[in-house]
Amino acid sequence: MSTSFPFLRDWMDRAPQEHPLRDHFDLASGNGAPDSAASVIVTAFENIIEALEKANPERLAGVRRDFRQAADTDDLLIPRAEMVAGAKLARAGIPFDFGRRNGATEPDLMLRDLHLAIEVKARRLDGLRDLHDELQTALTGITPPVLVELRTDSQPLVIKKNVRAKVVEETVQRVHSQNYGTAVTPVDQPWSARKRLLIHVGVHQAPDLTNGSRIIVTGGFWGNEPGPHMMDVEDAVLAVLEDDQKLRQANTRPTILLFDAARTGMAWIRSGRVWAQRLAIRLPDTTPFVGAAVMTPKLDDPDIGISLGVRENLSDQDRASVDELARRLGITGV
Repeated sequence: MSTSFPFLRDWMDRAPQEHPLRDHFDLASGNGAPDSAASVIVTAFENIIEALEKANPERLAGVRRDFRQAADTDDLLIPRAEMVAGAKLARAGIPFDFGRRNGATEPDLMLRDLHLAIEVKARRLDGLRDLHDELQTALTGITPPVLVELRTDSQPLVIKKNVRAKVVEETVQRVHSQNYGTAVTPVDQPWSARKRLLIHVGVHQAPDLTNGSRIIVTGGFWGNEPGPHMMDVEDAVLAVLEDDQKLRQANTRPTILLFDAARTGMAWIRSGRVWAQRLAIRLPDTTPFVGAAVMTPKLDDPDIGISLGVRENLSDQDRASVDELARRLGITGV
């Protein structure tokens, strides 16, 4: 039996056929099983949009437009970060509006009654995945197919474009010349807590690969605290506090930075309480932001958990507003 998803259907009606959610939506609204991946993802979007439409915040049309214009999954997940945060406010009965867009110096979510705002930032940073995908593309159609083992001695949040291009070019040359075995590329990364990275690329014969070359990522578990990878993730979150546009927005009214870290390395592996503690420790007293928060939303869940760290030198008024927001949203930390 088909499911209509009326709220999402309205948002999808003017979206192009190539919209990144289109296949999931068509499957789920047809005869897809309720517990299928498509149905679960589409149901989460339906619940988020329903909460937003019923709350009816000002400038919701701008968010709807960004949703419809998404050309790929990365484009889609940027407005979804604002949507899922807004839906959480709506379910908690906290009146809010979306901020003015097109260069206006307003944060993304303006809370009407608490004299607070929330600025949402989403970043995709995954150097190893980028290298994996570029290798897969470069080796498509090459015969005979090979098995490529990709391994690093630390989880890189970023691998620069020129480094990825070099590794891909050298690997393709090795495949063409049937130079099997493992090559190691050392990479200097002065911006990282791990100053030198070793990229191991193994090329192996694989006569049983009937669907072309395959890239696999192997290696250790890099999520241990306080490893260099998590330090790099923290730096990526806190770097947003220094962005000129974000600073202008934070100076308009007391603002919390809410960072969507679901696609920022392995941010998701850290507990919410540890995130709150680390943000509180590292948040500079000189920033105009009253606090920084992290969320790691999932495509199959219409809700989010939020971990918040705040400045020690908040005014009494700002502290009361933040405490009230945290109480009503069930925020970890503070």
